[in-house]
Amino acid sequence: MKIDVKHIAQLSRISLTEEELKKFTPQMKTILESVDVLKEVDTTNVEPMKSHVSLKDLREDLPQKSLSQEEVLKNAKYKENGCVKVYGKIFGENQES
Repeated sequence: MKIDVKHIAQLSRISLTEEELKKFTPQMKTILESVDVLKEVDTTNVEPMKSHVSLKDLREDLPQKSLSQEEVLKNAKYKENGCVKVYGKIFGENQES
């Protein structure tokens, strides 16, 4: 799959350095490959979404106390560099054993 990140950046009016292009090109390839995986999912018996959540039905977004990093990580099965590590087809990795 040929991906022209420079062209995509230009269309988005984003200027990228050569270093950023080298960094983002493989990332964009991974994202697009993930979408290809989703295209393979059989949705034959899946009903289309018929409604959406109205913005007027949402609660007011107020700041509140959240979990600490330690609290979140204590329940995570897989961790890496202080973050929860996620596996699955979308991320292109198999679960650790």
